[in-house]
Amino acid sequence: MSAPQRDPEISLSGRVPTWLVLLLGAGALFIGVELLGERLYAQGHFEVEKDRVRIEPFDPHAYVPSGWSEFVAARITRLDPVFVDDPDAVARVADELRALRLFRSVGEPRVIWPDGIEVEVRLRRIVACVKTDGRFLAVSEDGVIFPGSHASPMSDGVAPVPLIAWDESLRDLRVGEVLPDERHFDALSVALSMQHHLPPEVRAALGSIRIDASRAEIVNVTDPGVVLYLSERRAVLFGRPPIQGHPGEVPEELKWDHLTKQLRATSEGGRAWEVLNIRWDRVEVLRWRE
Repeated sequence: MSAPQRDPEISLSGRVPTWLVLLLGAGALFIGVELLGERLYAQGHFEVEKDRVRIEPFDPHAYVPSGWSEFVAARITRLDPVFVDDPDAVARVADELRALRLFRSVGEPRVIWPDGIEVEVRLRRIVACVKTDGRFLAVSEDGVIFPGSHASPMSDGVAPVPLIAWDESLRDLRVGEVLPDERHFDALSVALSMQHHLPPEVRAALGSIRIDASRAEIVNVTDPGVVLYLSERRAVLFGRPPIQGHPGEVPEELKWDHLTKQLRATSEGGRAWEVLNIRWDRVEVLRWRE
C-alpha cells in the first residue's frame, strides 16, 4: 500500500551558489548540487572534489537536517573520478543521486565551470520518526527511512516529529527502506494530518508526541482506536486514522480543531485535562487533572 502524501509548502527565492543548494519553487521542493573541486590536472581536466557536499536552504526558513550533506557526500565519493568535461562521469553523479531514497525525483545534471555540478531534485519531507535500539530514525511522508539516527525525536523545522512506531519489526530497518507494517502507515497518516491541520504555534507547544495505532482497526464505543500520548501525561483519543476513512467518522479537521481549542483554553488559564476524546462532534474530557 502507498502512504498518504501532500505537497510540501513552497517558498520561492533567488539562486544561492553553494555546493549543494536546496531550491524551493514551481510546485515542488528542489535541491541543486554543486560538487566543487580544486585540483587542475595537467591535461587540462577539472576534477570535481566529491567529498565537498553541503545542503543549504534556498529559503532561510526551509529545514534540512545537517547530517544529510554528509550522507550524500559519502555516496558520491564512491564514484570514480568525475571531470566536468566528461559527460558520462557527470551523468554518473545524477544516477547515484537517483539511487538515494532521500530524493523523490532527480533532474539532469548541469556543469558549473570550472569544477562544479548542479542537479535539481525533489526532496522528501520529514513527518515522523520511529525508535529502534534506543535511537530515533526519521521517516518521510511516504514511509521511507531517512539517513541518520538521533538520541531524541528530530524536528521537522517547527516541532519534534511524532513517534509512530517502536516495535521489534523495526530492528533491521535500513536507510531508504519503507516501514514494514500497515499499522505504521495508520500512525503515519495521523502524523501527516496533524502537520497539515494544526497551526504551527500549536504544534510547537505540544512537545513530544507518541501515536499508538496498534488498535487502529478496532474502533467502537469502548475502544478508541488511535491514541495520541502528549507530554505532561496527557492522552487524546483520535478514533480511526485518516488513511482508513469510514462512513460517519468525524472529519479529521474537526478532530484537530477540538484539540486546538482545548489546548488554547488550558494555556489561557482553563482547567487542565489528562484524557481528551475528540472522536465525536463534541469534544469530551474523560479525565480532568486534579
